[in-house]
Amino acid sequence: MKAAAAVVVAGATTLGVLGLAELTQNRPDPVAADTETVVEFDVATRGYRGGDGPAAQALWAVCSATVPGEVSGVAGASAGEFAVTVRPAIGENGRKRLLGCLEDGTLDRVLGHVRRVSDR
Repeated sequence: MKAAAAVVVAGATTLGVLGLAELTQNRPDPVAADTETVVEFDVATRGYRGGDGPAAQALWAVCSATVPGEVSGVAGASAGEFAVTVRPAIGENGRKRLLGCLEDGTLDRVLGHVRRVSDR
């Protein structure tokens, strides 16, 4: 009886570990030529030297490494809002990595907020 329970527990643990590994793997996204993703975001700063513009530049410099492809510089879309373009378009996995980087307090005193992500 104890042996059967141990086998069941071991099997459930193995399945749980394999399931968790499957859910947390970082896979590359398929690449579609002649597409682009536009990411619009703003930043909130607390005592960051230079203000929002340099803070957005610094945040994007760090987070752009999470996605492959050609990445534009940060452009000021309007007061306090910024936009960047990534070519070719990023897929679901790349989008999750990028949004996580921008919104998860990557830099001290700078917090990004993604307003919109659109593919063209």
